[in-house]
Amino acid sequence: MVDEIIIRNTWNEKDYGKPSLGYKNRFRFKGLNVHDDLYKRPGEDKDYLLDLYRSGYPVIPTIDTIADLKQLPEAKEYFIKPKDGFDAIGARKIKKANLIKLNPAQYLIQPFVDFEYEISFYYLEKKLQYTMYAPDRIKRWDLVDYNPSKSDLKFAGQFIKWNLQKHGIERIDACRLKTGQLLLMEITDQGGAYLSLPLLKEVVKARFLINLEKSLLHRITQKRRLRRSN
Repeated sequence: MVDEIIIRNTWNEKDYGKPSLGYKNRFRFKGLNVHDDLYKRPGEDKDYLLDLYRSGYPVIPTIDTIADLKQLPEAKEYFIKPKDGFDAIGARKIKKANLIKLNPAQYLIQPFVDFEYEISFYYLEKKLQYTMYAPDRIKRWDLVDYNPSKSDLKFAGQFIKWNLQKHGIERIDACRLKTGQLLLMEITDQGGAYLSLPLLKEVVKARFLINLEKSLLHRITQKRRLRRSN
């Protein structure tokens, strides 16, 4: 049996038959040790954005039914995306009149937000490792280093605190509005999230990988001790 499994870049998506549910059940059935916290919120889809919006967190306003359209700020265009989608697959911008006619099911509905850029905060074991942003909003993954302010860190930290994940990697994705305000786009922690490691400065990448190795070894040691005590 392997000591520890770390899952990378996987997502539950309807077109692929919910593969993440399959491997989670196999891991649990076989009693395998997994570094990722598999049974926590946000969970298998994006419903957590609904909960956060209703609770008053600074997220892009989000509903999932036309009946709740009045809960959103007035907008000429809206953005819809599948609840169990990833990487913007199936997401699209749509005019209000067409949105009402379509009345999409199993989609999140948000007002189309005109933002300046996106920022990603990368955490390991609830501790910030690095922050990157996309200066060109059209090129989401052309990322460069970002030096977060105290208010930026407070913004991201509230979602790390809210998330029930006990261990592993978490990525907080946000957008900067023209007013300067940050709004949450997603909490990405399924399968270790995408980390953009090739774009990091060598010293930052080395530090993160050392911390990840320490995290893995710590959990392996803990579980070995627990097995011996039993």
